[in-house]
Amino acid sequence: MTRRVEELAERARKYADVFRRSEAATRVSLIEPFLRLLGWNTEDPAQVRPEFPTQSGRPDYALLEKDGRPLIFVGAKPYGRQEDPAQYVSYCVSEGVGYFVATDGVQWEVYNTLAPKPLQEKLVTRWDILEDPPMEVLRKSFVIVRGVAERQESPRPPTLHVTLARASPSKFKPPFTAIFPDGQRYCVKKWNELLVSVVGWLIRTGRMTERQLPLRTPRSTKRYLAHTRPKHPAGHDFKQPKMVSGVYVETHFSAKGIKRMACFALREFGVNPEDVVLEAGL
Repeated sequence: MTRRVEELAERARKYADVFRRSEAATRVSLIEPFLRLLGWNTEDPAQVRPEFPTQSGRPDYALLEKDGRPLIFVGAKPYGRQEDPAQYVSYCVSEGVGYFVATDGVQWEVYNTLAPKPLQEKLVTRWDILEDPPMEVLRKSFVIVRGVAERQESPRPPTLHVTLARASPSKFKPPFTAIFPDGQRYCVKKWNELLVSVVGWLIRTGRMTERQLPLRTPRSTKRYLAHTRPKHPAGHDFKQPKMVSGVYVETHFSAKGIKRMACFALREFGVNPEDVVLEAGL
């Protein structure tokens, strides 16, 4: 997912002049791909409807609920220009639509249109795919991810969508999906499955090899975290071994310990835990 954000940012830089001159190019090459990244099928009129008719005008896009009602209106402009949100907020209020998104494909702003506040205080979040780190873009854009919006839940990234490095086991509980930097997804029903999925991903992507094992736990000479056999240095057995891709993983840790060991294993093999996303639900 982060890689896809990076690709869109590179496209925005490379073809900036094209996007400044053409709203259509901005829509096709920047806005619609980003909506698809968030789960909206822009080719399915049951999900996304361009030029949606309302009593007050035609928003550039309507993102629809399952029953066909508009959930979010999107206003699009060529790169470098921004919508006047006041007009679109009036569209939303007249139609009972909860959110409005203003974008030029690079900068995105999300407004909670039904909040009883002045216009500028209706702003929920904003991001810039050229200026913000890709993971921050994904975190902020969670408010308009398809499915979250349909459940009409308030955007709360710490409890619904959070990086592994920032996850609090006391607040963010299984089941959840672990999403790795290359887009691979693993279902986690118990905390110890997170550690197994991390080790499995490191092995399957060629980062962890048998030659690099055993992997000791941090600051310890008495325990292994991963080994080709379920034995610690002194010869005693792993207390709670799980096998993945021919490697045994010691999972006898608290939820907090599992998170710490997962982050440790990633860093040991050159992966930033900030680049692994935990997404509530399976």
